[in-house]
Amino acid sequence: MSNNKKSKKSASGAKNQKVLFEIELLAAILFSLLSLSFNADISLLAFPIALIFTGITLYFSWFSMLRKKDSKKCFCVLKLTQYLPYVLFLTFILRRAGKNGTSFFYDLITVILWCIVFVTSLIISHKMNDKRIKDFTADWPKPKNKYDKPLGGARVAFEIVDWIDALVQAIFIVLLVQIFILQLYAIPSESMVPTFLIKDRVAVSKIDCGPKFPLTDIGLPDMRKYKRGDTIVLRNPHYSMDRKSEVKTVVSQLIYMLTFMQVNTNKDENGELKADPLVKRICGEPGEQLVMQDGVLYTRTKKSDDFEANPMDAKYATWDLTKIDKSLLSKVETYPLSDISFDYNKANYRDVLLSASENYQTMLDLEEERRSYDLDLAAIQAQELVREFNSLAYNSNLIGDFSQDSLFEYDLFTHVSDITNRLMNQKGGKEWFQSFMTSWIPAKDQSLDMYAMSNYKLNVMTKITFGKLVVRYAQIFRDGKLGDSNYQENDSVIKENLQKAEILNKYIQSWLDSRNMPLFPANDANGNPQYIPKDCYFMMGDNRFNSLDLRHANDYSLKNLTPSDDLSVKYYSIIQPQYINKKYIIGKPVFRFWPTYRMARVR
Repeated sequence: MSNNKKSKKSASGAKNQKVLFEIELLAAILFSLLSLSFNADISLLAFPIALIFTGITLYFSWFSMLRKKDSKKCFCVLKLTQYLPYVLFLTFILRRAGKNGTSFFYDLITVILWCIVFVTSLIISHKMNDKRIKDFTADWPKPKNKYDKPLGGARVAFEIVDWIDALVQAIFIVLLVQIFILQLYAIPSESMVPTFLIKDRVAVSKIDCGPKFPLTDIGLPDMRKYKRGDTIVLRNPHYSMDRKSEVKTVVSQLIYMLTFMQVNTNKDENGELKADPLVKRICGEPGEQLVMQDGVLYTRTKKSDDFEANPMDAKYATWDLTKIDKSLLSKVETYPLSDISFDYNKANYRDVLLSASENYQTMLDLEEERRSYDLDLAAIQAQELVREFNSLAYNSNLIGDFSQDSLFEYDLFTHVSDITNRLMNQKGGKEWFQSFMTSWIPAKDQSLDMYAMSNYKLNVMTKITFGKLVVRYAQIFRDGKLGDSNYQENDSVIKENLQKAEILNKYIQSWLDSRNMPLFPANDANGNPQYIPKDCYFMMGDNRFNSLDLRHANDYSLKNLTPSDDLSVKYYSIIQPQYINKKYIIGKPVFRFWPTYRMARVR
């Protein structure tokens, strides 16, 4: 009776083995057929590779091992079965790496087939491992007790190949884990100081953020609820995300893993390594309109017409790096507000901190001056400066016609002496100066949002400072002291206004687009507020002066400080806020594990 039970159990086990192989091989064959491509590109390689490897696996596992019950083929079949899902995964990518993609339904069927191959491969590998091979071949003519290793010199070669085999399989397992479950990420920049420093290592959870099979929309559902304050990892929207770019990104990830992280081909058109993905913090949620002024983020929704300062953003935003934890001060590599950089071994460490701190206070003082700036008084000043200049400019012997093509703020102050000379000596100089100094006045009583009003005042402050310099240089020219450089350098009016010009230049060219952000999303043409759409978010780095994030474009462009002023001062701006759909969020940092002294859960 006991022998009958064993016989039945053995027969049942053999049947189950065959069923597993049948399922795996049938799924692999169907997968291979779906890898067929008729495009004359790299996708053509997918079908022959998948078909050949599947055919070899079919021959050795079914015809050579199972049908003949040949235990000598077990080790070969074990390895083929283990590699089958990895090879098919590579052909999956190859099939979609061509010029033309595949449909959602096509991808769905293919992914299901691959998952069947992967799961059955794991089960078969488990049943055929060294500890269970005896049970697997129990009813065969020559049962296998274990996998025998060769002796002598062949043993060395076997151990080397076995080690390589284990390493390659580990790489593929890590690759799958990184795509779908957990990825280790090295922080490349200081955009998230003090939360993260350069070279910090963090573990990024991906399984609940909707990971997808490469080059498809097929994957796990996005189960995470995102909210303001969450630190997330996202695809860099500053790079193109068209099909060609996505293929290049996926292929570079594979090469990076298969070369043991020695070859990184994920580069931009200039040959520079891409800053992709990014680590940022969610600062704007669906249904909100944002504006940032003087470092304060304001939000409003459809339920409220008024903007309110957001306390959550103030909790994370870092503007003055010199005020972060003292233990981190020496580990920061760049202090953007400092006028000096670190020398070798950071010997000038304290000087860098002092410069950064002084500039931060200078910025705060300028912002306070701008907030209290009296536009009515400025209009009177502008008109008086025009009157003074008209009394100094020459009325006869004028040579040529005045033209000032550049209204770039830096050019105006750098060439103020030359501009003044031409204003005085060329036709139309007085008229241009009057237009430039007063063109903003008709709009001074218009209703503007806080960002637009701030830039409007900066434009006026710049013009008044420029006007004062022009009038003073005109007086020097009339006094015949044009060539007296010592006189000009020691002139109190010139020194005072050039110092003011330097501060304005710093703020406008270096700090403005990091410190402030216009209404976002912008109002429509009729002035109606617009809001961040459903499932979309706005992100910034914590280190606001050193973060290329969703506030910014990739390149600078010359813009007016005040669009309503036809002769507005111009500056090079990088401001171009955008939101991204949550499908581009690829993970959430959950744990900082390196360096060990900074080991902590990411909040």
